[in-house]
Amino acid sequence: MSRRRPAVGTRDQDATPFGAVLLRLCDNTGAVAAALVDQEGETVDYAGAIDPFEIRVAAAEWRLVLRALGSSLIPGWSDTEQLVVRARQRSFAVVALPEGYAIVLEVARRCFSVSPRALSEAAREIAHEAGLELPKAAQRDHWSRVEVRTAQSDARRPSALWFGGSWVPVEVLGRYQLRGELGYRARLSNGAEINLVREKLGRWYAEELPKT
Repeated sequence: MSRRRPAVGTRDQDATPFGAVLLRLCDNTGAVAAALVDQEGETVDYAGAIDPFEIRVAAAEWRLVLRALGSSLIPGWSDTEQLVVRARQRSFAVVALPEGYAIVLEVARRCFSVSPRALSEAAREIAHEAGLELPKAAQRDHWSRVEVRTAQSDARRPSALWFGGSWVPVEVLGRYQLRGELGYRARLSNGAEINLVREKLGRWYAEELPKT
């Protein structure tokens, strides 16, 4: 059995609020490292378990690739918002943000997908912190990572949701399964109905949580 790499490596620069967002993104996606890079290829902040220089170089290079796609004359390429490159030794995901910023993830080898819910949540948090316009995907999706307590008889069936500082009972109204994910339509004890999804990595996400 392979050992899980630590989520935090040695830092060589002061952390910013973006670092916490990127660290959560690594945990939510199983990524080795993540960086927020600006339009010039400079790393604003990063998180992960690899050498900081390594992730900064990778972030700069993939930002150049994203720029090249943006100036491409091939129909559709200039509108690229997300790029995933799968390789034998390393795989990467790049997500474009407004004003030339981008998130660069180094993910597991041979990985060819990254949780769109985790990416959307991270993009919303970064946009809010930086005062940026919300990316299109983040405008469409309103998923949030949540803590879920499951039923004793079924470790994949929700029974309670940590919400507003306490565990709130959940009534399951319906269930579906799609591409390894489990989805539930659920009702909270206050009557609000939400969608809950358990992703392949075991992380839970809720859609359109009511305000506390």
